[in-house]
Parts: sequence; C-alpha cells; structure tokens
Amino acid sequence: MADSRRYESVDVEAASNLVNSQSHTLLDVRTDEEFAAGHAPQALHIPFMIQTEEGRAYNDQFLQQVRQAFPDKAAAHLCVTCGGGTRGTSAATVLAEDGYDVKCMPGKGAVRVGASAGWT
Repeated sequence: MADSRRYESVDVEAASNLVNSQSHTLLDVRTDEEFAAGHAPQALHIPFMIQTEEGRAYNDQFLQQVRQAFPDKAAAHLCVTCGGGTRGTSAATVLAEDGYDVKCMPGKGAVRVGASAGWT
C-alpha cells in the first residue's frame, strides 16, 4: 500500500550539485524519442510515458522498471526530470509514494538544465 510520502522540489543549481556529487541519480522520464534527441550524459532513462500511434500513453511498466534499476529503495536517491515538468512531478509522486527518496526539478527539462548547469 502506498504511503503519503512526497518528493522535494529542487532548482537547477541544487539538482546539479546533487547529481555532480554522485549522491543522486538523474532520472530522465521523457519519451524515448525525446531522450534520443538529447539528454544529460549522466541521465538514466526510464520513460514515464511512451509514444503510441494514438499519442502519449502512461508507461505501465514504469514503476517495475524503476524497481528493477533500483531494488534497494533505501540506497536509491533520485533526481527526476522531464521536458516540461508535468511528467516529472507525476513520476516523482509515484516514486515517493512507493518509498523512494526523490527530488524533482519541475519546469525545465534535462537538456536545458544540463547545459546551463554544466552537465556535459
């Protein structure tokens, strides 16, 4: 059963510090197509939504894929990002409710913030 845990919002500078110090993993939740078009080099990609013929749809394997990548929730510290903020905050909520320590960079995507934060 999910609990009421929440994620913490962080700005670009804080996210950059967390990822560059290797205390958090940058989790890019954009679609495969968006990720392929450009991403921060440190980013792990697990899409929250997938592109279908009808448009974007929820990736019903998202939580399972995150659990597979990070089986030890106590040791996993994630910084979630997306293209605009909506998917990132949704993914961060799902992950926090599942027991992960989550920071979320709402409003700006990994490519834009990566360039301004020096993630090259």
